[in-house]
Amino acid sequence: MVIWVSAISSVAMIAIGAVAVMSLRDEAMSLANSQVSNSLAAFSYSYSKAKRFGDIEQPADDGSADHGDFDEFPGQGPGTVIAMLRDDRVVYASAFTDGEPVPAPPDALRALEKINWAGGDPQTVELGDMGSHRVGHRDFPGGERLVSAVSLDLANKTVTGKGLTVVILVVVAVALTALGTMIVVNYALRPLRRVADVAAKVADLPLDPTDYRITARVSPADTDRASEVGVVGHTLNRLLSNVDSALGDIAASDRRTRQFLTDASHELRTPLAAILGYAELTRQDSDLLPPTTEYALARIEAESRRMASLVADLLLLSRLDEGGDLELEDLDLCDVVADAVNDAAVSAPDHQFMIDLPDEAIWVRGDRARLHQLLANLLGNARVHTPAGVTVNTSLTRGGGGRVELVVSDDGPGIPEEIMPNLFGRFVRADKSRSRELGCSGLGLAIVLSIVEAHGGTVSAQSRPGRTQFTVSLPAAGQLAENWSATPPSMS
Repeated sequence: MVIWVSAISSVAMIAIGAVAVMSLRDEAMSLANSQVSNSLAAFSYSYSKAKRFGDIEQPADDGSADHGDFDEFPGQGPGTVIAMLRDDRVVYASAFTDGEPVPAPPDALRALEKINWAGGDPQTVELGDMGSHRVGHRDFPGGERLVSAVSLDLANKTVTGKGLTVVILVVVAVALTALGTMIVVNYALRPLRRVADVAAKVADLPLDPTDYRITARVSPADTDRASEVGVVGHTLNRLLSNVDSALGDIAASDRRTRQFLTDASHELRTPLAAILGYAELTRQDSDLLPPTTEYALARIEAESRRMASLVADLLLLSRLDEGGDLELEDLDLCDVVADAVNDAAVSAPDHQFMIDLPDEAIWVRGDRARLHQLLANLLGNARVHTPAGVTVNTSLTRGGGGRVELVVSDDGPGIPEEIMPNLFGRFVRADKSRSRELGCSGLGLAIVLSIVEAHGGTVSAQSRPGRTQFTVSLPAAGQLAENWSATPPSMS
């Protein structure tokens, strides 16, 4: 706004200044024309009088003549040149300085002889070193032409000086306009800045899953709908209230869903245990049971165990979402990784499990059981969804900023692209052509994400045919990268 106002003001002031300078120039030319007319009238009168009394001889045919006494031509201002031409040749010429006539310079005479006298109006001519002059003429019988040239030096200096003054005034006016506009705009936009501050504050809200409330509002002083800024502030308040209400409903629904999952998972554990127990009890008399009944009991046991595992996973997710179910301690993550990889190698002999650990311990603060489960899920995911013979690599390194990076990768066929955006979602399953086992609940990677977030870390995945990699970043114990040591940090 300041730039545009300054630009418009500049154009307007430059136009006004240009018109003023042009008007001054036209006025100076008009004044010069009047001086030429007066000079020419005085010259004509004096010349006619002198010629009538024989003070000036009639020029000869070759143009020569006695110039006579130039004192007979008074009334000429300083810088004025008068001359008489015959057949476009100067036969009389005189220049006036401080009222005293002197012979005109030769270059001025040559310039006068080159003038085109076709028009009757005065014209501007350069008379050599004498500078610009306004020249007028009057023709007499016998081919004589009287010429009067008035100097434009004073007029040019006046126009130049006034033009410079106009330029300075325009620059000062534009600067003052820009400064004033900036002050006015800054003052007028203060309410808008306060509205923007409220919007920025809301935009930076973390929106914690346990608290979706948006309490920031535009102050009543900035919501007066009589002004444009007030309309924006009032509309923003309505928007924030609407969003706050909607987020509150979502938070309440989310809490109810979590509570339902927690309660349902907890309540289902007992009947599932009872079903499994009765099935196992009944199979103790398997010799007396027909084959179909024994098969049915075996399936009941298998599905009960699967259901119990699913319920346990759901219960774990609910507790992790609520920020509970963690027993934190300072532990050596190398031991956890080594144990998890060894367990996976025993349970999947048809895969090759490789491990790369640093020589010294890497300490983190976390729940040993949950971190072991995290590794077990990642390794189990690689085992279940890759063919036999695939190599699974697990490495643990120290990252920057007091972070620990755990990488689990395999050289299997990769994860389908359509699954990648929702890979860590709940009940997300890979394509059946990639899975070697049925019965996957689709909660493994969701549990990985919940465990990582509960420990203040992040997890990401990259996949292409022949290379699938999961990277887990966890904060080091104490969050101090310079305190790496083979012994755990002291507990306060």
